[in-house]
Formats: sequence, structure tokens, C-alpha cells
Amino acid sequence: MATSVSYLQAYSEYRSHENFNEVFQAAINNKWSRELRLSSVKSCLTIGPGEGEREVPFIKQCAVNTSKLIAVEPDHESAERLKIRLAEDLPGVESQVFETNIENWKGMDDQVDLMLIMQVLYYIRENERNELYKKIHDQWLAPGGHVVVVSVSRAKCPGNVMEVFARLGTPLMSSEEFEAELVEAGFIKQYADEIQCLRDFSNVNKDKHLVQFLQYLVEKPVTLDEVRSIVEELFPEGKSDQLFFMLSVFQKA
Repeated sequence: MATSVSYLQAYSEYRSHENFNEVFQAAINNKWSRELRLSSVKSCLTIGPGEGEREVPFIKQCAVNTSKLIAVEPDHESAERLKIRLAEDLPGVESQVFETNIENWKGMDDQVDLMLIMQVLYYIRENERNELYKKIHDQWLAPGGHVVVVSVSRAKCPGNVMEVFARLGTPLMSSEEFEAELVEAGFIKQYADEIQCLRDFSNVNKDKHLVQFLQYLVEKPVTLDEVRSIVEELFPEGKSDQLFFMLSVFQKA
């Protein structure tokens, strides 16, 4: 990112303009903690959890018997905050945080019962995703283990917030496409549930960090003004409720 602001700072500001965390937590409280059958999980590997805003509450309420957690997070500031969150919110769980990209990670000795991949697959190139799926299936996940994926859904529907990235030349892949890849890699889909969120772009002209994170996600060089212009064109009223995410659960046969 061509800016002095940290990745975590820009990402946190970007997320502050939507209600994803609140909707995600409500889904855990009201639905997923009852419907997901993850009580047998004792060990978990999470990829790219950032500071653990999604992953820690999910483990705490949906995989309540987890006693060992491994996290692979490339951003230094996020990794440090994750360690603090784990110590405070999951004090009884033995945890390790590896500060590296999943593509460079050497792996682990023992297989895990659960893998969490939340809002990460977009950032991994296709050939590297396929290699990741193979490692998960053949090496990292125990027989009968589960993979939980959270990703954008309806990304290509007109009016969806993700249309911003398409207009900027970097369309994000959606849950439907990731699902097809995981099934092709040998996983069995067991569960899916969609949540709908709100995004507020009304401060796009004033909030530099918001625009910088959008700029960061675009592969080709674009200016901040170009980003602002497309956001204003697509969302002249400054807000949208067309922001959808899918939580999907897959099992290793």
C-alpha cells in the first residue's frame, strides 16, 4: 500500500463503515452456535485471522471444546493484537501465532479437526489456492475434519457493494466460486448460511483510510480520486444494504 498508514489501521477503518461484525456476532449467538455440529473439535488452524475479530468469537461459541489453536497471520501488528486477544478471550486454549504468509508456512506435525478461512481466499492466487486446498485435504486436516469458509456472496449481482472492485478492474471472487473449487478438491459441503450487511460510503471524500484500503485491494494502479469517483457513481446516496457474506462448512471425507 503506497501510504504511511498501517495495513491494520486502513483495514479497521474500512470495516468501521459496515456492520459486518455486529451481524456476524448475532448469527453466532442466534443460529450458528446451535446449528453447527463442531463439539468434537479439539484443535483448530486459522489462516489470515488478522486480530481475530471473527475467529475468536466463532471458536468461543461454536467450537467450545477447542483446546489447541494455531494461527498463521502475515501482518505484524495484527499478529501482535491477535496474541493479546487469544490470551484474554481464550485463556484455556493453547495457542501459537506464526507471522508469515500461508504460502510460505512450513506446516505442522499434527493434523487439526477444524480450519477457519474467513475473508482470506480472495487474496490468494488461483494456483496457490489449489495448492492450499491440497495441503489442507492431504496433510493438515484430520479425517472427518471441517473447513469453515466466510466469503462474499452475490459479488456479481448489480448493486452489490463488490461492484466497486469490478469497476476498478479487480473483481472479487464469490462464495459460489470458492465452493466449486473446494468440492473439486474433494471436500463435501455440509452447511451454508448467508448474512446481509450495510455499508456506509457517505464519508468517502473525507475518510482517506477507507479509500486507501479500497485502493490496496485493486491490482492495477489507481488513484484515490478514481476510487472515490466510482464509489460516488455507484452509491450516490452514500449507503447500501447489498453486501452479502456466506458462511460455508465443508468436511473432509
